[in-house]
Parts: sequence; structure tokens; C-alpha cells
Amino acid sequence: MKRMLLASAILALSAGAALADNLAGYYGNTVVITAPDGKVTKSKVNADKSYSSVLPDGTTTQGTWAWKDDKTACFTQVTPAPAADQAPACFAIDAHKVGDSWSTKTPDGKAEIKYSLVAG
Repeated sequence: MKRMLLASAILALSAGAALADNLAGYYGNTVVITAPDGKVTKSKVNADKSYSSVLPDGTTTQGTWAWKDDKTACFTQVTPAPAADQAPACFAIDAHKVGDSWSTKTPDGKAEIKYSLVAG
């Protein structure tokens, strides 16, 4: 469940092309992700190509991200060390600004995950 939430958090951080950095509004701010069960994850994506997330249980994960193409960013967890077979998580990214809220469906399509971009 934690990995699904983290993946969902990253999905919410959808990426853009070099000409139009869809992540620009995220830098220096926090994406608040609320799972269907009400548990909250807070994630930050940084301009230096790093990211960090605080999971509902207080665990912090960190890693790096890179553009795969002009619409897709891939996130690689570094700490805590991921499973040896864990591949980077790649997602299409939409631009957002502080104050925006949006939602996506869970991978099974049965529930909604809510996101908001807040300052700091």
C-alpha cells in the first residue's frame, strides 16, 4: 500500500518537456496526497532532480527523478534502499500551481486519490 501511495504521489507530480517544465510549479512546494482511506502522504519534487516523501507512518523516502521524454518523468527511490528488482516509476505529468487540487483513480480504478499543491 505504501508503494502504491508513493507511486500515486509521484503520478500526481506529472512531468513536462524541456521547453515547458510541467514540474516548475512544484519546486519548493508540497504535494499533499490523500488516499481513499484518508491517510496522507506529503511529497516534494526539487529542481535539482531529487524528491522526498513523508509517508503516513512517518517514514521518509528519497530519490531522484529524470525526464524519460517530453511528457514522462521517472522516479527512482534511493532511500530506504528499494528491492533489487524495483524499477523506476514513470508517469505522465501535468502542470499545477500552488492552490490547485485534483484527483486520480487508484490503479484498479475503484477509488479516488486526492491531491493538492501547497506552499512550502
